[in-house]
Amino acid sequence: MRNGLYMFRHSKRLSQREMADKIGCNRATYAAIESGKRDGRMTFWNDLKKAFNVSDADIGGLMKNDEEQTENDRTVD
Repeated sequence: MRNGLYMFRHSKRLSQREMADKIGCNRATYAAIESGKRDGRMTFWNDLKKAFNVSDADIGGLMKNDEEQTENDRTVD
């Protein structure tokens, strides 16, 4: 799961359908990206950035999945 994307959506109190509508994709595509079953294309991330006025750094955090975050946490120690 892309925990950052899930948490971002929940912080906005949006359903997957509402989030997809704001970004301009369909709900199934959004759900697959949020669950980590599919990687979002750059257009997805750019559309999300524009829709919610978030920075490139924030997008980078949202793109990480739990496994990447766990690996990064291990390398910091």
